[in-house]
Amino acid sequence: MRNNNGASVRRLSDRSLRNNRMRNIFAVAAIALTGILFTAVFSLTGGAMQAIQESTMREVGGRYHAGLKAVTGEQYEKVCEDPSVRESSYTILIGIADNIVKRQAEIRYTPEQSVLENMFITLEEGRMPEAADEIIVDTFVLEELGEPCELGAKIPLCFSFMGEEIEKEFTLCGFYQGDSIAHASELFVSERFWKALKGSLTDEDFVRWKEEHPEDAGMGLIAGNLYFEDTSDLEGKVRAAIANAGYEPDTEVAYGVNWAYMESRMAAADPLTVLILLGAVIVILLTGYLIIYNIFRISVVNDIRFYGLLKTIGTTERQIRRMVRRQAVLLSVIGIPVGLFIGFGIGRLLFPFMLRIGDYGEIKSSLEFHPWIFVSGALFSALAVCLSSGKPGKIAGSVSPVEALRYAEPDGSGRAARRRRKKKRKDGGSFSAVSMAFSDLSRNRSTVVVVISAMSLSVIFLAIVMTAVGSFRVDRYVEQRIAGDFLLGHVNITSGSLRDGELSVDPEFLALADAQEGIEERAEMWLRFRSFVEIDEKAQVQLNRLKEEGKLRQDPHFVEELEKKLQGEKEFGGSFYGYDRELLSRLTVLDGRLDIDRFMEGGYVLLTPINGLEKVSADEHVYHPGDAVTVERFTEGSMSREIRDASGVVVDVAYDDLEKQEYEVMAIVEIPYSMDIHMYAANDFDVILPPQEFEENDDNAQLFAVSYRVAKEKQEAFEEALRSYTEQNGKMGYVTKEALRKEFENMTAMVALIGITLSTVVALVGILNFSNAMITQILSRKREFAMLQSIGMTNGQLQKMLICEGISYVAVSGTAGFVLGSALSFVILGALGDLVAFFEYRFQILPFVIMLPVLGTVAVLVPLFAWRSIRKKSIVERLREAHS
Repeated sequence: MRNNNGASVRRLSDRSLRNNRMRNIFAVAAIALTGILFTAVFSLTGGAMQAIQESTMREVGGRYHAGLKAVTGEQYEKVCEDPSVRESSYTILIGIADNIVKRQAEIRYTPEQSVLENMFITLEEGRMPEAADEIIVDTFVLEELGEPCELGAKIPLCFSFMGEEIEKEFTLCGFYQGDSIAHASELFVSERFWKALKGSLTDEDFVRWKEEHPEDAGMGLIAGNLYFEDTSDLEGKVRAAIANAGYEPDTEVAYGVNWAYMESRMAAADPLTVLILLGAVIVILLTGYLIIYNIFRISVVNDIRFYGLLKTIGTTERQIRRMVRRQAVLLSVIGIPVGLFIGFGIGRLLFPFMLRIGDYGEIKSSLEFHPWIFVSGALFSALAVCLSSGKPGKIAGSVSPVEALRYAEPDGSGRAARRRRKKKRKDGGSFSAVSMAFSDLSRNRSTVVVVISAMSLSVIFLAIVMTAVGSFRVDRYVEQRIAGDFLLGHVNITSGSLRDGELSVDPEFLALADAQEGIEERAEMWLRFRSFVEIDEKAQVQLNRLKEEGKLRQDPHFVEELEKKLQGEKEFGGSFYGYDRELLSRLTVLDGRLDIDRFMEGGYVLLTPINGLEKVSADEHVYHPGDAVTVERFTEGSMSREIRDASGVVVDVAYDDLEKQEYEVMAIVEIPYSMDIHMYAANDFDVILPPQEFEENDDNAQLFAVSYRVAKEKQEAFEEALRSYTEQNGKMGYVTKEALRKEFENMTAMVALIGITLSTVVALVGILNFSNAMITQILSRKREFAMLQSIGMTNGQLQKMLICEGISYVAVSGTAGFVLGSALSFVILGALGDLVAFFEYRFQILPFVIMLPVLGTVAVLVPLFAWRSIRKKSIVERLREAHS
């Protein structure tokens, strides 16, 4: 027969909870701090995903899940009839505005305003176009045309449509804020204008024009936007929808997947990012576990006689464990919500700084509320509480009534203590406050270990953060990003994002720069088009080996081209560069030796490793120093021909009668980021030719950037001249060394801010743990202190002993933190140096200099506070309370 005493157990648990107010305060604070850490990390992680996704969507051009490229009205309607397509919309490309030169301006028609919203376009004023001459433009276009942001402004446009040059003046019926992340400005005209322009032209006419003029692909045809029920397996869904409509994906109906959606990118997630996030979760879980466990363990030890008495009256082990677990749950009900809201607030405060660190400063958005942030924070906080309260509950439930009488904090009268005192007497030593303080550390070793671990974590965490910040090398960063003091080129180069094929530098821009005073060095960077490296038998063997080892890109888009290379039917087609002598010395030699004088004489080439390979070893290069390679280049006598598929779509271009020349490979090198065009062909390598092989009158060669080294006192005037020119010509741009230096310093400052903020929370956890342990120990040792004072120990000596105990914690924690922090930062950050070019591990003593005085101050103040709270009563009163 079982007794239904659940209500009694709950009542006992609740009364015990109310009787431990100090423990409750510490426990709630600890649980809240754990929740703060988890929620802040999850908030910032979610915010980072949100920022990356939004930035990519804006660059891609919309929120849509997948897109249909240049399809007819019939094809669009059939695909959209598929049950998997939840929603659809479309735009029609009419032309590109030729008189807008600072950025590409695409003239489009769409029947729905929702399309604008899904393209991140919000009208600041106005409405959708209705009349034949009405148009919507962005502020970039208005600024270039010199028109005010006012409805009714006149917008003159020149564009080509189906081979006909059209000039028309439109009236502004709406405008929106231009987006520098988007690859182009979108201009929207009315249905009336589109129908009048289209006239009697049909979809067949537009398809025929697309086949005959690939450069105008899409003109007059539909760009469809598809939305599915969810974002999982988007490529599979859009291919199925196209196939279900009776068309062949890729060949008959071209499509694209919006790769902004994180679900489609998780397979390619950066392993380092995943490890960092996982490490953060483990550290927070461990930190929360240590403090919550210690609080409950101390509480259980202090109340062990109470639990023993419960066992004598028949309470079972399971019931006592339930009592402890119930207390933990009730405290969590208070602590976790507090931690969640404060953590989310901290995440919102740090989110803008994180955007600037990640180069997403142009995204003007705040951290959005997501239920999963609170759910994840609550679950992990609850997990920390469950793990932390489990063992204390087991201790309370397993103790017997007899053991409970003996299970108490040692008071100095145990066998070990007697042995230590006996040894002291034999050695002729004397007791001191310091020796007693260190002796007291061994009273309860498990508590000491937990407290020291929690305090050490704060030192270790701060050591890793500050060592990471101190190890970033601004000189290496700047050297990677710029050659010289100024780099001039097309904005596609200087912005770091090649959004279209335009690379040419205006001669007037260079002439202006050349005319400035203080130029100490000038170096040119050239690019050659329609040049290739012939694939010989040796290269085929090496490519096949790399393919079998899984080191080459074998995505569906690259498989066919790779197979052609393996069969010797296609050449290597990477970029061909030419650099002046001053720039050649900036190349990193991976294999062989770079003799610049011999290289400048001609007959040699420099090659890069296969694009996309990481940590390339010498045996993974396609060619090696001393090998002969044949370079094929397009000349006046060469011919090009288009290769079409069965449906007549141009899929490739072949070249005949190319000029061939043999070179010797001098070295395998790595090109700095500042010296290439930021575009890389998969399963190809780049080639560097002697600069004299690039001529200004060669249609296949192009000057894409020029670097300048300028005397320091003339740099301000030099930059002012460049700024004045680029304000008038938005296609030209420049980068300065000083701007990159400031950008890098801001980035490291933001990293430090976030890291130190999280380190501070971890330090608070450690301090809270120490404070709870010290206060609880001092309050539980009232009888011991009263006895010591009764035999002549003064208040000053007791106070000194307690302060020494606190400092002992700090000394051990500091030593452990120093050793482990140094070791872990070396292991973790040393590995980061292999991945980040501008990172070099440098040991930092500053975190220890900062943390040890802070912890030392706490170690002095907490014992003083606790001691002064109990010494107010007389020795007799304290002995009487302890006895009762």
